[in-house]
Amino acid sequence: MKVLWRGLTMACGGCGARGLFEQWGMFSMAQDCPKCGLHFERMEGHSLGAVAINTVTSAGLVLIGVALSLVVLGTDVSTATLLLIAAPIGVVFPILFDPISRTLWNAIELLMRPVTDEELDPRFRADSSE
Repeated sequence: MKVLWRGLTMACGGCGARGLFEQWGMFSMAQDCPKCGLHFERMEGHSLGAVAINTVTSAGLVLIGVALSLVVLGTDVSTATLLLIAAPIGVVFPILFDPISRTLWNAIELLMRPVTDEELDPRFRADSSE
């Protein structure tokens, strides 16, 4: 759970370091963790998992928004009204959630495929004699 919490709070899943993004929402995540040296894109196509998490979460939120609107406003509400409710959610949320989806995917991937000593900065390796 600690690794997933780190991912949800935009920290490195391996060591918990912060400061992985230059600016919020600027889509510029560091290549490696500034503390432990873990390379975040550990294999080809790694970022597709983050895109999938963002897409599924955003679609779910839009669906919940539309469903709640239908419950509150009734089923005879116009399509334009539903679109005015759903469109801002579907446009703004994925942009704001992007950094979180990236670190969350890194955390999930670390749980599925634990980090090896070769992937870490030499200062943090288990076999280091320092």
